[in-house]
Amino acid sequence: MGGQRRKKGGRVTPKGCAPMGRLTAGERAGLEDIFAKILRSAPKDLTDDLPPIAVEMWASQVWSIWAKSELIGMDAIEVFAGGIIKYAAKQATPGALVVLRALGAVAPEPYGSRARREAEHLAISGVAERHWAPVVGTGGPTVAWLSYDQIDDDGVAVMVGFDGPGEPSTIGVYVDHNLGGMAKDAFAVPAGMDEVLAKLQENREGLGKPEYRQISLAEAAARWRDAFEITDLTLEPPTSEDLDHLRALVTARLAKLPAGGEVSEPGELGEDERDQLLAEFLESDETVGLWGIASKDNEDDTVEHLAHQILTFSLDYVRGTPLRFSPVMVETFCLDWAPRKIAIDGDGFTLLPDVLAAWIRFIGRRRGIPGESINQAVEAAYGYAPEMIDLSQDPEVWGPAKTMALAIRQRGIDITDQTAVDTFVAEVNRNGGIDVLAGSLAGSVKPRR
Repeated sequence: MGGQRRKKGGRVTPKGCAPMGRLTAGERAGLEDIFAKILRSAPKDLTDDLPPIAVEMWASQVWSIWAKSELIGMDAIEVFAGGIIKYAAKQATPGALVVLRALGAVAPEPYGSRARREAEHLAISGVAERHWAPVVGTGGPTVAWLSYDQIDDDGVAVMVGFDGPGEPSTIGVYVDHNLGGMAKDAFAVPAGMDEVLAKLQENREGLGKPEYRQISLAEAAARWRDAFEITDLTLEPPTSEDLDHLRALVTARLAKLPAGGEVSEPGELGEDERDQLLAEFLESDETVGLWGIASKDNEDDTVEHLAHQILTFSLDYVRGTPLRFSPVMVETFCLDWAPRKIAIDGDGFTLLPDVLAAWIRFIGRRRGIPGESINQAVEAAYGYAPEMIDLSQDPEVWGPAKTMALAIRQRGIDITDQTAVDTFVAEVNRNGGIDVLAGSLAGSVKPRR
């Protein structure tokens, strides 16, 4: 699942509920001034000649601002979204109707229904409509395609084409395998899938060029749902601005896709298979040079331990093709996962670049990937090595498990003696916790000169 830190819980006040607190008269006046400005500017932004998807993108971006807002004691969505719908309903102007139509196309419930209902009331009263009003938000899914890279497999773009009374459109969501399969980026264009694919496949030659295959709408829906679930469980997810702005639009289109689809994941390796793979690596030609430098201080055991850590990362903390190791994945391993997770001293970390390079060559040979791709990943391993080693010695980078493991090892505590371990944990808690413990270990893991 990417090894990302997860967040729990959600809003204190459910979306769609009345605010817990109350706005002052001055705050209400200020809020209505903001609403009035939106209603005045919307007709200039959402002109008659816009394709429906552009209208939905505008509304989705507006929604993204409200979704990220926080108000003490009040539900920000209800204050902003609920507030502007009520305000627009009372204005009976073209700007009010434009805003209500746009929000009605993408806003989650109950706000979408509210906006559509109030828009109908204004339209019946004779307020002038935009040409796109009858078709905005009406497109249905027609086809889905997947863009992927067979060699590096850092992620996939899941694209769905929509069509209907309005113009065709295509929406794509990029799923990042190096971040546990989270939705990281998105795009929306006023073009059909055939046009999008033709544009994407222009000049597609050489290594690292994506491949494309058609998938079912049910599979596309499952991929979108799974990816957004991981994004929502990730603390401060590194999503793109485009994804943040398009989230409401994608969610609205996702509701039109079939339910019950599944994503076929590559088969997991059992413990016996992992042990066998590790043994094959340690006996492979790629490790010959490692034993030459690992001649004392139990460094043979260190090499095996590091190889096991690399194997664990590649199978349990990223998604995609099993045992892959792209340059981007190398960066994630070297600059985030290894310094934070691997509980070993500085001398051990000086061996890690060589072990990682040997592993990349070993796995690359087994997978039959081009030598150029293998070399790029190996170069990345050595390129990030100095920074990785520096980070490995910084207690502020360490995760709690690594900090405890290093301290237990330094104290000479038998890890199988549960009483001794529990006593040490109690001592750590009494003395200020894990951060204080990490600070006490600073400088103790530096490599020997």
